[in-house]
Amino acid sequence: MAKESQSTFDSSPNPQHAPERRHRQAKPRGFPVLVLLVIASVLPSYLTASQRQPISLYVDASDSVRKLFHSELAIPVHPGPLTLVYPRWGIPTYEFPAALLNNIVRLKMNGNGQTLEWKRDLVDKFSFHVVVPDNVKILNVTMDVIAPANRSDLNAATAQLFVLDWYTLVLYPQGAAADGTAIAARLRLPAGWKHACAIAPVRTVDGVIEFPQTSLTVLVDSPVLSGRNFKTVELRLPSAPPVFVDIAAETPEAADLPLEWQDRLRRVIAETGELFGGYPYQQYHFLLALSDDVGNDGLEHRESSDLRMSLHSFSNEANRLAYGYLLPHEYVHSWNGKYRIPAGIVRRNFEEPQTTEMLWVYEGLTRYLNWVLAARSRILSPQEARDYVALLAAQTAHRSGREWRSLQDTAVSTNMMIESADQWQSLRRGADYYDESLFIWLEADTIIRRATQGKRSLDEFCRVFFGSSKNPPDIRPYTFEELVQVMNGVAPYDWKAFFENRLNATGVDRAPLDGLLASGWSLAYRNTPGSVQAARDKIHHTVEERFSLGFLLQEDGTVIDVVRDSAAWNAGLGPDMKVLTVNRRPWSPQVLRDAIAANGTSTAPVNLSVQNGSQRFQGDVDDHRGARYPQLERNTEQDLMGDILKSRSSLPQTP
Repeated sequence: MAKESQSTFDSSPNPQHAPERRHRQAKPRGFPVLVLLVIASVLPSYLTASQRQPISLYVDASDSVRKLFHSELAIPVHPGPLTLVYPRWGIPTYEFPAALLNNIVRLKMNGNGQTLEWKRDLVDKFSFHVVVPDNVKILNVTMDVIAPANRSDLNAATAQLFVLDWYTLVLYPQGAAADGTAIAARLRLPAGWKHACAIAPVRTVDGVIEFPQTSLTVLVDSPVLSGRNFKTVELRLPSAPPVFVDIAAETPEAADLPLEWQDRLRRVIAETGELFGGYPYQQYHFLLALSDDVGNDGLEHRESSDLRMSLHSFSNEANRLAYGYLLPHEYVHSWNGKYRIPAGIVRRNFEEPQTTEMLWVYEGLTRYLNWVLAARSRILSPQEARDYVALLAAQTAHRSGREWRSLQDTAVSTNMMIESADQWQSLRRGADYYDESLFIWLEADTIIRRATQGKRSLDEFCRVFFGSSKNPPDIRPYTFEELVQVMNGVAPYDWKAFFENRLNATGVDRAPLDGLLASGWSLAYRNTPGSVQAARDKIHHTVEERFSLGFLLQEDGTVIDVVRDSAAWNAGLGPDMKVLTVNRRPWSPQVLRDAIAANGTSTAPVNLSVQNGSQRFQGDVDDHRGARYPQLERNTEQDLMGDILKSRSSLPQTP
């Protein structure tokens, strides 16, 4: 996933804190003074004020155990009408729904102790209008914001830890450039708690942590992790900047990072540096919130990743198999999405809409690389890595929504689709630019390897496209045309047509799995689930049978998804219906799977008793292929996939 970074905005540097990571433009000499005076006369009042004094932000998180955060803003202003805005695009590629505003449970404004009336804009609900009196130079804004349940992209809080996203606690003047808006933040934690943040604090006074003045862009890109049970491990490699693993956990024991995971993450750092040829940060923090109440997901930042994982993620093998890829995925985004960023996402502030047509690179290439790096760093064994890609290939092949909707459209419309429910996901498609794009990049890798007789690979593209001689490098937006040009420099080919054909294709038989075949492996189905599918079913409490009867269920028999024209579809099943019996036996996942296996040698359909609201019906699911669980089989002597997944780093081998 993606969250705002300091690379997101393209605007003039802030005179008080010019970020290092941005192209600078020299001012032309002899610019007419009269023109400067005219410009100054029409600029909004807050711009001239902000040049003299930054916005001050104080956040009190001492009440986070009740999922409540309090913020106080002091915004330099001039008299007159003023519009403040709440960040609409808090995360690149993702426009927040208006429901986010419901997390504000108190909002007040005053100047010189005088309460000022504010009004929400009638059209843009993220905008607030206020008239600043003549004698007011500082506008004081107080907000109370809650940490909602079951959200992995906003503030999260339990009795033992919290993740704080600064953008949920700020308002800023409408039209201001985020890079050019200076802000000085302070934070109060619950007593005895520790914290980590990519921005190093200046000092702590009376329990309040003071951070250095920075831009609004950098602050928003630097979430805070805090907890009662808190530990930090530094993973230092001779060739890499410092990397820290900061863990806040529900229990003291869970805050300990096992030695085998320390070794795996060192390998992630080494393998990723080898892949890209350098590091785009000065230091990096893996911010890990370990709790069964914060979900399993991650958000990327330039110098940190916000990772919310279940309590026993580092001691539970199912969690490793189901979510081990998450750490290299968010880490890769420091290069892909934070240093190199699609031009359509580069905007001046959090109001301006973004275009997301390049998500098949931003997220899709990152999905490919998180698979490659999980194998190279030994988070996944070679067999487990094949199980991972086999499951994704089978899910991609069974996306019936491809009949009407292209992969490119899933990227273009992501801001309205990314929060869609799981129901009918095969028809809707949703964020398929993640998993389906993996196979496009796999195919591209195999083309490069075959065209150059193994002398080059997608690794070379990554070093050219994402590499830099500077550390940290300036932000570099990119376009489709530049990407095609670099690909042609690595291996001449009609890359423009290659990508466009796969992005714009429709039809249920158009799953882009040619790269899988070209890598030396074919998608096959066997009678036992692969390791990754079994782990995901266990973690998600699901029963994945879309590859046999054509439906995905919860453990209790509730239907989640049905594939068009499958046996389950033809039997009339749909999401939210509940299977009560299987061949007249009470429902259980094992009873269903036993029936599916037996049906492979039977002519009788699988009979289901199904509850649909207040009605109950009998459905015959007629499919005789038996158990079908995706795995890979070799199809050639040359194993290009094995070459792709092979370690590149010089770290000593460990058992």
